[in-house]
Formats: sequence, structure tokens, C-alpha cells
Amino acid sequence: MRFQRSDLIPDLSAAELREFRQNQIVREDVPDDVLTLSFGAYLVISEGSAILVDSGVGDTKHRSRAEWHMRADGALPRELARLGYTVSTVDTVYLTHLHADHVGWNTIWNGERWQPTFPHASYLTAGQELTWAAQEYSRNPSFNYGSYADSVEPLLMANVLTPVDFGHDLSDRVSAQLLPGHTPGSSVIVVRGDNATAVLSGDLIHHPVQCGRPDLSSRFCCDARESTVARTDLLSRVANCGAILMPAHFIWGQIVAQGAQFEFLPLAMSEEK
Repeated sequence: MRFQRSDLIPDLSAAELREFRQNQIVREDVPDDVLTLSFGAYLVISEGSAILVDSGVGDTKHRSRAEWHMRADGALPRELARLGYTVSTVDTVYLTHLHADHVGWNTIWNGERWQPTFPHASYLTAGQELTWAAQEYSRNPSFNYGSYADSVEPLLMANVLTPVDFGHDLSDRVSAQLLPGHTPGSSVIVVRGDNATAVLSGDLIHHPVQCGRPDLSSRFCCDARESTVARTDLLSRVANCGAILMPAHFIWGQIVAQGAQFEFLPLAMSEEK
């Protein structure tokens, strides 16, 4: 999905974006003033348990953003099937935060009401994230493109969405860690494999240009200052432990510290080095 630079990262200048792209081996085939984002979810298999991290944009949801409105492509169930899973075999859905493009497949319309898409799953999110979203919804029923009403509240009504505390373990090798800033209760997921560690960073980083300029926040960040602190902390930790960064909206890679800045290396390039 394409965004105008000023609509996504307002403090990123056109000159800075051009300079960033000139230094990239992997080029974006888009106009100079456009940023591209991908949307989706992650499926983590740990100790026989299927953990879905976020649920994407969803289908049949009324949204004011045209690209998200009344989609009907069945993308997430189709991708689960390709991997040998179904909505019925997902055990846990962890929501890194409650923005519309991360909660859409939480629910499906059954002809009468919104019901949980994953019938046997426990849905989890940080307690302070849920508190914040509920407060915003009480003030504005159309909050967050209307996604709280159709993709969060029905889970509460069905008693399947549970708030969790800081440092919640999803398995012996998978943990959720609170890093507020993008939203008041935004989280990252740390997956410790046999040979590598992966960090699913949610929306703390929307575009790789923010690695070199961690002080740049997207316009969707609730607190730009806190988001900068959290992003810098995350990038430092990922670089120090050599983890794989798995963002919500662009390709995987590794992070190399360069003083107060960081370089993003797409995974194939980082392996070559």
C-alpha cells in the first residue's frame, strides 16, 4: 500500500528520502515522494502451539480508507491454509496494539453479529493498550476507523480477549514485551529459536528509513517522543544481540549500530556480510 511521505512520516524531508534511497541496494520502484507498506500477520509455531501475532486488515469491514474498505479476498485464512493451518487450529492471537490494520481478522460477520474468527484461540493484548482503546472508543465510537466496535468489543463480549501484564510469556520461547510509544500499550514479540532470535516489532518502525533516523515518528504514533525512545531502545537491543528484525510493514533484516543511528540490512544482504 502506498502513502505519501508527508502523510506517513511528516518530519521526513524529500531530500532525506532521496538520499536514503540512493544508498539502498534494494530499491523501491515507486515515485520519489511515496512510501510503500505491506500489511499482514505473523504465525509463530512454538512447542506445538500456533500463535498468531496481529491479524491484519480483515475482510468485510467498513473503513474510511478505500484500500481497507469491505475487502473480500480471504487473504489470512488462505495463507494459513497454505501453511497447513486453519482458523480453528490457531491457539493464541496476540495483538501488539489495537490499530485497525492489526485487528481486522479478529472477527468475522456471521449474518447477525461479529464473532471471533479463531474459535478455539485465546486473544491477548497488553492491559494498558486495552484500557486506552476502550477510553478512546467511549469518547468517539468511530475511533480507529471503527475497528474497536467491530474487531475488539465483540471479543470482550464473547469473553475471549484477555489483558496481560508486562513481560507475558506466550510459550517457553516466545514472550511479549511492552514498549509504549506508538500506542500507550504497544508491544513487541521476542522469539528465541535454536539458532537465532527474532523480534516482531509491530509498528514501532514503519519504514527502514527510521533506522537511520529513529527520531522520526509516523503520524500514527500517539506519542512521538516516547515512540522515539522506544524505537531507539529496540534498535539498540536488536543490534546488540544480532537478532532478526521482523517488522509489521516491511521486509525482515538485521540492524547494525552506527553511533546514535542504525543501518538496516535486508536479510539476504545481512547473510552475505
